Amino acid sequence: MPKQISGEFDVRREAELAVERLVQEYKIDRSDIQVAAAGDDNTTGTVASGADRDRETGEPGESPTHGRIRVSVTVDDAMADKAQEALRQAHGV
Repeated sequence: MPKQISGEFDVRREAELAVERLVQEYKIDRSDIQVAAAGDDNTTGTVASGADRDRETGEPGESPTHGRIRVSVTVDDAMADKAQEALRQAHGV
């Protein structure tokens, strides 16, 4: 029976590392992994991100992130403990 295992990350890089470990080490299909904001602090297209181009240099600004990032993965019972461990090792809580 499929289970959904989730972890929340303070840093996007940690979330990305968790996804890569799930895919590369445990051969979990990317379509079984979801990455999303863990709360209302992050927005997608509803609030200006602060990443507009700098008027002086023309370079893109840095987009600030607020709040945690949730990585969820759907796995079978046999893979549930391994998926949970992969999220934990990448500092997911």
